[in-house]
Amino acid sequence: MEPANIQRDVQTEHAPPADVLKLGKVKQLRSPEASMGGQMFHRRMVAGNGLSATAAARHSMIVTWSVILSLTTLLVIGGFMMFWLRSHRRLQPAADVTRSEMDVRIVSKFVSPTEDVALDLVKRALAIRDPAKVATFFRLGGATPAEVVEFLAESTARDGCFDRSVWLTSMDVDGLLLEGVLTVYSGKDEPSARLAFLTPDEEGVWKVDFDAYARTSRPPWKDLLEGREDVAQVRVFVAKDTYYNGPFKDESRWICFGIGSPESSALLPNGQDLLCGYCRVDSPQAKAMERIFSDDEKTHRLTVEIRRTAGAESRQFEITRVLAEDWVLSATPFDEKFD
Repeated sequence: MEPANIQRDVQTEHAPPADVLKLGKVKQLRSPEASMGGQMFHRRMVAGNGLSATAAARHSMIVTWSVILSLTTLLVIGGFMMFWLRSHRRLQPAADVTRSEMDVRIVSKFVSPTEDVALDLVKRALAIRDPAKVATFFRLGGATPAEVVEFLAESTARDGCFDRSVWLTSMDVDGLLLEGVLTVYSGKDEPSARLAFLTPDEEGVWKVDFDAYARTSRPPWKDLLEGREDVAQVRVFVAKDTYYNGPFKDESRWICFGIGSPESSALLPNGQDLLCGYCRVDSPQAKAMERIFSDDEKTHRLTVEIRRTAGAESRQFEITRVLAEDWVLSATPFDEKFD
């Protein structure tokens, strides 16, 4: 691909290292890698090498996103608890849906597990090595029992040694009643953590959503980023962005977002973590994003479908579906409320 012309400078807000514990209000539980806000910096994108302009700007971007994607012990203990407790009761109303309709909870249908029960359930689920027991503890989504066991068996090599788990109480997201448990791992260069979302099945049995816990993408990020696949369903952190170039250069037709994931960042060259996703103006996806970002939060966890577009830079994708407000999928894709 011939290098594309730079259309404009970009300004994006990210949290400086010094501000990691001054995070303000959040709508939902945020993972440390998704906490953004506070300090402005400039960057530019050019085809072929991703995010660069001057050495200082590139260094600033890399350092900032490294901070975002790094889990520190203090933030794990303090930030997660504050985030969840301040925000788990809020619901975002969709277009043409009244507040009273959105406030209908399913909590009365199934009794939520207590803290001890939730922590024990997650502990037992993560210890499973027998495929026959997987369905008892996990909401499988698109995974097979064998895939779940393989993922769990590789936990120490991938994430580190299990350290502790923290109960994060309950929240409603898009009609799903969820209980949250944070699992913390140590023994690597930096601590790491994953979110175990518990949700009841049709019989009221609470199970761990495997795809949310594993931050699953289908097909895998590697296939998408290396060009073997053009469309993927991904679980990502999303923030507003303002980079317009190539087939997405017309700001009257597109809305830009920065998207990232710990899984995708590990596959990108030069330590660069950020991709760009674009919604067509006035599309159901743009309206869904407008609703999601109607609060004062700069970053959200979302499940989206992205598609590579002819002529785009390697990190530019169209957001073709907004499937869920978080990493747990409901029966109805979120953007269908905005058709």
